[in-house]
Amino acid sequence: MKRLHLLYIFLFTLLVPVTSYGQPAGKEKLRVVSYNIWNGFENDASRRTNFINWVKGQQPDILAMTELVGFTEKDLGKLASEYGHKYYAIVKEEGYPVGISSDEPITVVKKQVEGFWHGMLHVQTHGLDIIVTHLSPHDWKFRLKEAQMLTKYIQDNQLDSCMIMGDFNSYSPFDADWVETHGQLIENMRKWDAEQETYRNMRDGRFDYSVLSQFLSAGLTDICRMYVPADKRTTFPSAFLYGWQHGDTRLHGIGERLDYILVSPSLVSRCVDAHIHNGIEAEGISDHYPVSVDLQKK
Repeated sequence: MKRLHLLYIFLFTLLVPVTSYGQPAGKEKLRVVSYNIWNGFENDASRRTNFINWVKGQQPDILAMTELVGFTEKDLGKLASEYGHKYYAIVKEEGYPVGISSDEPITVVKKQVEGFWHGMLHVQTHGLDIIVTHLSPHDWKFRLKEAQMLTKYIQDNQLDSCMIMGDFNSYSPFDADWVETHGQLIENMRKWDAEQETYRNMRDGRFDYSVLSQFLSAGLTDICRMYVPADKRTTFPSAFLYGWQHGDTRLHGIGERLDYILVSPSLVSRCVDAHIHNGIEAEGISDHYPVSVDLQKK
């Protein structure tokens, strides 16, 4: 009887399809990741390898990237193939491009650079409208204009199953109680603004929350704040940026959340989890930490 039981188990494992990562095929969740890869890895082979290994471990169905510096569309396709994605798109091939890859076909709906600091890429994949962007790193007024353009675009095109993601270089009002305690960050930002002739990251010497508020007022939902405690939401800077060890206490005074995945109202009920991957496993890749959201598959 025991031998027969073991035979049943062996036959069952043969019948159940398994992916190359040892998990059952046909995952129940759809994983979406957004990652600022810091100047296209700066030709650092070890960073690129660490990135590929991290992505393989996460098995994202959709991966949005910012700072694809030095990448052509062909380069992005080669990178995507190394972590198992066949489909990809990039907004441009100069400056600081944004891009995306998917394990299902991608339809490019719109590429727009005009009016944006780095650009906006709108694609459809997995039955979703995905918008990837990278807002101005230098000026809150410019960021607010970009946010207004994006929310108008979503509303004008009635994108009911939409996710917008990337490096927004902006603060969420949901993080105010946390980020306002970061004295060194406030000092650094005020000093930077004082040295600029035109640009201002702060609004009259205070953090600006209008950019994220623009998205929230348009009905988009910040999923990460529903699953990640405020004091765990740092996406920038990584310890790696300064050559520090992961968890260095100096990071507590300068931590920011700049990277987001926002979803339209119809998708909120499908979202079952979210992560800001600022643990040691994502150290040594970028100056930013990645963000992910899991959705139930239809």
